[in-house]
This record gives sequence, structure tokens and C-alpha cells, in this order.
Amino acid sequence: MLRATVPPPETHKTAWTEPAPGLLVRQSRAYRMNSVVLFERGHALVIDPGVLPSEMRDIASRVAADAPRFEQVTLAFTHAHWDHVLGRDHFPLARTLAHVGFADELERDTAKIERSAREWVEGEGEPWPRPFEPFRPDLAVRGTARVELGPFELVAHEVPGHSPSQMALFVPALGALVAGDMLSDIEIPWLDGPPWVYRRSLTALHWLFEQEDVRLLVPGHGGVALGRVEGYRRVLRDIDYLVQLEQRVGDAFRRGVALEQARAELVAMDYVGKDADYPMNEVHQDNVGFAWTGLLERDPADDPEPKA
Repeated sequence: MLRATVPPPETHKTAWTEPAPGLLVRQSRAYRMNSVVLFERGHALVIDPGVLPSEMRDIASRVAADAPRFEQVTLAFTHAHWDHVLGRDHFPLARTLAHVGFADELERDTAKIERSAREWVEGEGEPWPRPFEPFRPDLAVRGTARVELGPFELVAHEVPGHSPSQMALFVPALGALVAGDMLSDIEIPWLDGPPWVYRRSLTALHWLFEQEDVRLLVPGHGGVALGRVEGYRRVLRDIDYLVQLEQRVGDAFRRGVALEQARAELVAMDYVGKDADYPMNEVHQDNVGFAWTGLLERDPADDPEPKA
């Protein structure tokens, strides 16, 4: 999947930051995607290493300096989109962690991943090293699962809506939530199906913010949210966007207008990234289409109880 046009490199930083002790974030030139690295007692946990070959080599070098034994390195993948799955070859002996549906998505989308990755990498002036090969994670989880990886304890939360295999990873010891492609400050909810699926995932993360001490939020793309309030605001903002989207599309549907007319009417909606350097306009229009189709695929929770 190709993403929206991004700002030129001079308009945002591409660098390492350390928003929490022992947790490092490296932001790529590609769509401001965030790779996360945690270090503890000679172990490393690397989440979504990417995107360009030179950037992945930089991440691998940083990891090797603090965790030189590959068997003490784990790679976690939040979901199976092309820009998040290219780093495995740079850590050939590391364990891998992903959702139970991750491998099937990779297998299904191998040609698309290869095409999108090659196009972006070569467009940035770097050679495409080798064809992408799908793989199966060593550890596969579903639902909500507590996972111990050496000294790291994670709670994986299944959060579909952008990808069927998407997980958000919470690190209780740091109060850090690595959210996959959710809760960005530059992206709206990027749907891959009916809005209610994504909305349920946001509801689960809302519960997480209510029940846990979430002090740091790292989205898949864009800026890190520091402090519980800033992260919580993103949850509420994205829920509000989806509620408005569903309400306005539903109103157009009930009035009998065509989908293209509904898209034209919903241009007026306000949302993150509207007419920005990193534009969400096309994504919003696609979301209107998913909401329209979703009217025919109601949320099961909205159905009345069956009669006895």
C-alpha cells in the first residue's frame, strides 16, 4: 500500500530520540515511520524496524552495540503492511513476534509489499537489496496476551481496523504504548473495512488508558505523545472522527444520495492532516467509502437480541 505524499526531509527530523530511559525511537524518512528499540541487560526488543536499507542497517548497528548476541534480540511486528515488515533480514537469528494472522497477510500481499517497497527505496536513491520473502513469526498471539521476552514484559492488544493483524504493544514497566498505525498526530484513522471495527479497537485502547498508567505513546507514524493527557486526547479525537464519519455517511445514505455525492459532501469535515504537507484527504475519501459499505455490514453489537 502506497501512502500519501510526505513532506521533504528538511521539514522533519530523521533521528534517534530517547523519550524514556531504555526506549529509543528512530524516525524514518519514509512517511515518518517510527521504529522502537528497548534495551535491558544485554537484551533488545526491536519493534517495526524500517524502512530504508540504510536506516535498517543503522538500527541493526545500534542494537549490536548493546545486545551483541542475536539470540537475545526479539523483533516484534505490529502489522503486516509493507513499511513495517522489511527489517527481518537485518536480524537473521532474532526471534520474531506478531499476530496469528500476520503470516497469512504477508503471504497474500507479498507481491504488493515487494512492489511498494522497491518503488519507495529506489525512489530515495538506495538499491533494493533482495526480493521480499514472507515469513512466519516464532511467537504468534491473538486477543489480549501477556508476553515475556527475556527481561521484557509486554501486553499485546489485538486492534484491527487498519490491518486485520494489527497489535498495539504496551510495556507496563515504562508505561509505554507502541500503537502500530493508530493514534498518530499526522494521520487520521486509516480504515481497511467498516469503521466500527476500528472504533472497537479505539474503545479497547480507551479502556487501557483508563486502567493503566500510559505515560508514553509511540504511533507508527508521526510524533511521540509524552504524558497521559496528550495520548488520551488522541484516542478521544480519533473516536470522535469515526463517530462523525459514520453519522454523516449514514445521513447521506438515508437521504438516498449516491456515494460520490456523499464523498463530495464530506469534504467539509475537519480532520487531522486535511490539506496538510502530509495530506489525509485521499484517505478520508477512502474512509467515506468504507463507511458507506459498512452500512451494509452492521456492527453485530448493534443488532437486537434474538428472540427466544
